[in-house]
Amino acid sequence: MSKISLSILSAVLLLGLIACSNQNGQENNNDESDVNSTEQGDKGVKKDDVREIVWKQLSSEQIEFIDGTWKDGKVTIIILNENMVTHVADKSYEGKEVYLIDFPTKSKSIPNNMIVYADIDTFDYIGNGPVD
Repeated sequence: MSKISLSILSAVLLLGLIACSNQNGQENNNDESDVNSTEQGDKGVKKDDVREIVWKQLSSEQIEFIDGTWKDGKVTIIILNENMVTHVADKSYEGKEVYLIDFPTKSKSIPNNMIVYADIDTFDYIGNGPVD
């Protein structure tokens, strides 16, 4: 009787463990698809590419600091929070969706990227973001 109970208990625990591990795998896949749906690499580039339009609005010093061209930027849509707004002159964007464009830089130190914010509707350059 105790062997049967032990076998049933083991089977239930094993099924529970398998169910939990599959659930975590599905959550990770959903996270990746969310990131991929909001990131823009060289694939799926629109005619009016936000990276190119913002690139043309950057200062010559900023462009010189970037390693590569506007095509090397990665675009993500984010909601600008108060910690990010400290580097942005126009505080009206706080709490709003904006483009975050992450450009690689020529800097040998870490972080070696430059974050730029752009208006989601007009593609206007908003400002630079803090890097970790």
